Amino acid sequence: MRFKEVGLLFCQLLAVLIFAAGFFPQKKVLKGDAQFQYMAETQRALEPAFDKLVLVVIDALRADFLFQQNVSHFDFVHELLNRGEAWGFTAYSNPPTVTLPRLKGITTGSAPNFLDAILNVAEDDSSSNLKDQDSWISQFAKHGKKIHFFGDDTWLKLFPEEFFQKHDGTNSFFVSDFEEVDTNVTRHLPHELQHKDWDVLILHYLGLDHIGHKGGAASQFMPPKHREMDAVIRQIYDQVDNRTLLCVMGDHGMNDLGNHGGSSAGETSAGMVFISKMLSSYPRPAAQDGVSSPVTAAEDYQFFTRIQQVDFVPTIASLFNIPIPKNSLGVFVREFSSLLGQHATTKIIENYHQLMQLAAKKTAARGNDDIDSMLAEMKDVQATLARTATNYNYAMLFLGVGMLSIVTAATAYCYISSARLNEASVLMIAVTALLGSSVFGSSFVEEEHQIWWWIIIAVVGYSWATRPSCTPSHLVFLVCARLLRGWNNSGQKFMYDFTVAELLKSHPSIKWLLVCATLAVVALDGFTERPLLSIFNLLAGLLCFVYKTCWANVNGEVSPTYAQTLVTKACSLLFAGGTPWDDKQLLVPLARLFFKVTAAIVCMRIAYNVVFAKRKFLSELFPLFTIVLIMQTASQNIPLFLVFTIMRSSLRNILRVGYPQQRCEMFFVLSLILQNLSFFQFGGTNSIATIDLTNSYNGISENYNIYVVGLLMCIGNMAPAIYWSLAAVVDHQLYSKKSYAQQKLSSMFFYSVNSLLLLVACICMRYHLFIWSVFSPKLCYLLGWNILIHFLTETVLEPFLLMVAG
Repeated sequence: MRFKEVGLLFCQLLAVLIFAAGFFPQKKVLKGDAQFQYMAETQRALEPAFDKLVLVVIDALRADFLFQQNVSHFDFVHELLNRGEAWGFTAYSNPPTVTLPRLKGITTGSAPNFLDAILNVAEDDSSSNLKDQDSWISQFAKHGKKIHFFGDDTWLKLFPEEFFQKHDGTNSFFVSDFEEVDTNVTRHLPHELQHKDWDVLILHYLGLDHIGHKGGAASQFMPPKHREMDAVIRQIYDQVDNRTLLCVMGDHGMNDLGNHGGSSAGETSAGMVFISKMLSSYPRPAAQDGVSSPVTAAEDYQFFTRIQQVDFVPTIASLFNIPIPKNSLGVFVREFSSLLGQHATTKIIENYHQLMQLAAKKTAARGNDDIDSMLAEMKDVQATLARTATNYNYAMLFLGVGMLSIVTAATAYCYISSARLNEASVLMIAVTALLGSSVFGSSFVEEEHQIWWWIIIAVVGYSWATRPSCTPSHLVFLVCARLLRGWNNSGQKFMYDFTVAELLKSHPSIKWLLVCATLAVVALDGFTERPLLSIFNLLAGLLCFVYKTCWANVNGEVSPTYAQTLVTKACSLLFAGGTPWDDKQLLVPLARLFFKVTAAIVCMRIAYNVVFAKRKFLSELFPLFTIVLIMQTASQNIPLFLVFTIMRSSLRNILRVGYPQQRCEMFFVLSLILQNLSFFQFGGTNSIATIDLTNSYNGISENYNIYVVGLLMCIGNMAPAIYWSLAAVVDHQLYSKKSYAQQKLSSMFFYSVNSLLLLVACICMRYHLFIWSVFSPKLCYLLGWNILIHFLTETVLEPFLLMVAG
């Protein structure tokens, strides 16, 4: 690429990053620790309702997991609910529904910052630390209470270690681990429950969330995990006294696919239950009275009383007689007023004063008979504060938009003035205009896959009508496109039970046969021209297949006998020495061996090309790159690469026969369309809930590295887009090397225009109901596409490969 295009690209990326920095600023919070405001002396003299608190956070505990018949296996919790010794609630978790912002909400009562959803995977990030922000954790510590913590080390990122007299963190991102990650928490219980040298005991279990990510909400591993957690609750309950409050809660829920981060009912409906022998002495919540647990299915996962998750904060503060944290948006849960007796009104008025101070509203004198109206007003203020929780940096917003406007104008001028007026350039401009205009509608953003589907159908239909000589190729391409369309659920509004991926999951023999066929076809591509390289590719494909089979065995998937036999023989050859290996132990060394072998083949081929300057360098390496992408793909999606191979062959034939004068330009435009279409049909959406972490830890052991994990995560989620981007360059090398810069300019035109229009849409919609659940994730995906595809793949990797190819 020429320096002009590179300069425009860097300015484009800089403009989007400046805008994002202004759009996702750190919230301004009230510093310092809260003090009692209403009748302070009286409150300081009050006795707390409980002496000790045990908080059990079960990551991704959706409300139906805890309460619903035929779904929940928390049998002991159900007994307690029926005896009145447990009070159940459905706690609404504000999006983004990922752990770090939800823990902030649970401990400080504040509204989430969307940036926290991105920082959630940054193991060494410290920008989310709550050391200087008020929370019930800091209040307990300030009042000399001893806090012990065991579980998800996100807590140790949020709070200074000096807050905890004893702690042991577990890494939250090894999603392949269902058991050890929870065993490492439970192993502390016997000692903690025997000595009870703590005032607050916090346990955060991750196994259930990991099961969801791996196998979905209906995974076969869910019932035993429910029973395991239920046994933990029984163990705690049996060894604590009446003056100990046990609270079991989910930080968020999950959707049916097991993912979370969005705003669907399943993701935002977390279960919450308060347990104490003392509770049976008080009236049950009205929604629970006369109801037998487990209960029948409820619409939108709404079981018993629905509260805001942040309401936990003032409720705990009131029950333990500590000041409510300054930044809390929570409202005291009225059902607990009976536990506070005559002082309940005092605590509610204290909550009222705290919330009004946060909202910068004056508080009028209130009588004790105004409690209901006071609570109603607090709920209104809570909703208003939650909607206006972010302070946008308008200077950075408008600087980003202004800078990108200049870049877009320059890019559009360069592209339009240098492009030939033909069907390819008209199609690029039309696609850019259509996608750009769609970002102003929330439903279009949520269902963007529909737009790409109809674009590809319209383009192929037009081509078929105007070039009937390519009818067989058009027909094959459309059949493959329809197969691609029905492979996975896409979009955020509709879910279908019968998809190809689900059918393959229920027919593992067919699935693994297709996986074998895909790897064989990809590896042996061009065998007659380069047999030695194809054999090396086949070796990489074999390692990939063995790894995928071991991964399936570890995660409870069914694999056929021939696959098991192949794994046994391959591992006996690869890992000789008599050491007994099980499939779980093999995962890391197998993945590392695969990546080492792949790297060796690439280096060998590059060296060979430098010495002998052999042609078709890219086309020879493309099968190996495809196998790497397959390695980072879920097993049920691997056969799609066989579909891609057929589509690519058909597409090349259509362009060769029907578009001899513009086949290079047309392939680049169609590559852009297929990048986006295949991304969505792989199961991707514009919601962070569908970010797949499954293959992010291939070859990663206990030594967590955010950069390696981040790279593997990006490759896994963007594998189809990377495939079609590389395919365009491979086929471009076969056709012509003269117009590469022009084709990259068309790509820059597309990204610049769509980036600009999305930034404008984000400003226009900044107070829209769906700003955090629709437009903010879309902005994050825009950054991802610009950095990973447009910059790293198209501007760094591809020019490097072309340079090596000569």
